[in-house]
Amino acid sequence: MKQNKKLIILIFMISCFLFINNVNAASYYGISTGSGVNIRSTNSTSGSILATASTGQTFDLVSNTLHSNNGGCSDGWYQIYYNGSNTGYICATYFNVYEIVETSSEQRQPVTECEIELANAGFPSSYWNGLCTLKAKYPNWTFNAVTKDVNGNTLDWNVAINAESSCGKNVISSTNAYYTDSSCTASMDPGYYPASKGVVRYYMDPRNFFNEVNIFMFENGYRNNSISSTSYTTLSTKIFNNNFLVSQISYLPTLIDQASSTTNISAGSLASRIRQELGAAKVTTNNAFYGQLASVVSGNYTSRYPEKLSSNGNSLDNYYNFFNVNATDGSDTTQKALQYAFNNGWGGTGNQYNDRQLAITGGANFLKTKYYEKGQYSIYFQKFNVFPTVYSSRFLNQYMTNIQAPKSESSILYSAYSSADLLNSNFVFYIPVYQNMNSVNNLPTSDADNGDIVVVPPGNTGENSVNTIVTASGFRYSGSYISAITPNTTVDSIKNSLEGVGGSNTVTITDANGNAASGKIGTGYKITIRGNSTETLTAIIYGDTSGDGIVNALDLLKVQKHILGSSVLSGAYKEAADSSKDGKVNALDLLKVQKHILGSALIGQ
Repeated sequence: MKQNKKLIILIFMISCFLFINNVNAASYYGISTGSGVNIRSTNSTSGSILATASTGQTFDLVSNTLHSNNGGCSDGWYQIYYNGSNTGYICATYFNVYEIVETSSEQRQPVTECEIELANAGFPSSYWNGLCTLKAKYPNWTFNAVTKDVNGNTLDWNVAINAESSCGKNVISSTNAYYTDSSCTASMDPGYYPASKGVVRYYMDPRNFFNEVNIFMFENGYRNNSISSTSYTTLSTKIFNNNFLVSQISYLPTLIDQASSTTNISAGSLASRIRQELGAAKVTTNNAFYGQLASVVSGNYTSRYPEKLSSNGNSLDNYYNFFNVNATDGSDTTQKALQYAFNNGWGGTGNQYNDRQLAITGGANFLKTKYYEKGQYSIYFQKFNVFPTVYSSRFLNQYMTNIQAPKSESSILYSAYSSADLLNSNFVFYIPVYQNMNSVNNLPTSDADNGDIVVVPPGNTGENSVNTIVTASGFRYSGSYISAITPNTTVDSIKNSLEGVGGSNTVTITDANGNAASGKIGTGYKITIRGNSTETLTAIIYGDTSGDGIVNALDLLKVQKHILGSSVLSGAYKEAADSSKDGKVNALDLLKVQKHILGSALIGQ
């Protein structure tokens, strides 16, 4: 009997030890900031290579102790877990350490039937309260957790925030100093400003929108079979609320339902997107900004602006773009949108009803093939492409830059569902779950709220490695190259972004000939970054093979000559020519440059 008691006590003590060890190990984790970073058997480059880490890969720490440098890594080493319980050392120069804030609350066990259901679905406990409150009021609603993409890739919260905080990727209609990123100089539409990192955190955190209004940003955007065609038509009418647009096109809800039936995209999703993009579409005296809106109603854009023609000189009259496809930020957004409609045959017959039907069905098909079938089947996923069907498109191919759009569009949908008495329908919501989220993400109230939540170990000088500087600025570090640079980006913008990471790093930029650079940055430009070490990286802008910072007919010609062998590209320029990023320069890259120039599909950077 005594032996049994001793055995029980021993098992209990071992269990307690294992539990405590796991909690401590999970208190900190790190993210690799470089590609091909070696994990070694000892804290020295003389140690054998056990594995390699890729950019953005996460690892649990054995402890938050920064081990001294025994050769080859001036910042020291962290001991990490890799491939399960295996341990090794990784150089701190290429490794950012973060603290998990919500360790204790995530260990809470589900108690109620709803909490058990959500836990089994993959939701952490920080999601339970908001979703269970909604479930109590609307028992027909179903919540699904999206924890990984179709290939099994999960996503770390800090990786997502850093990627979405790059200059110009998200904008906000606010002049609040804490809501805007003053270091970003990218071109914006009037009234919009680059969103700060704290704002990105707030709008990306699903838990901030677990209310019966904004939950609809997570609604499955395919046609809901529990809602009839008649109800969908009523819904569209409610969405437009008898505004100027629908008063001029009384049959608009019918056109939307027909497009919905053809494409299987929810009529509510289509109508709310049109309402979000076009507002009331009422003509005002500000013709320069409202030309597109007037064209949706009248189809007489070129008649109103005779100098505004298609790229080949044809009239843009009788073409419509209800979804503002390709109306990218910057200048000539109206003409870009109607050029896209012209290129894709969204109108042109002269029969106004048929032309509008072509445009709405064409726009719905665009949404389906470009977004829905690629894993972006909700308003949230169209804004933040975090779990795509193709891993390489993560954080790319995002429908809108306005970070407040999901909140606004979901409000439009909710109001219409409520007015049409459809809130008790069988709605299905797909909600993203990130790894290592901090417990709360409020809108920023100070400059400190816009910084990284990073643990700086004792003895760290505060200076960053070049790799860390590049990746934290939203760019891509790959060997001797720096990429993920948008065409038309200025030298000053790059410099400000890289120097704004923190520490005492400085940046010098020269053109391909070694002269001090100004204006637009182009492929081949040299960027010298001085952090805790100094590196000179060569800029890559995919599609820009001429090195002038833009993608145009000259680049098309250079790719063509390279393929024919009459003028072969090399170095950074050959890398930039590989727009498809498949390691080859061929006809596919030529097509990508052509589509970029026409505006039908921009090259991903």
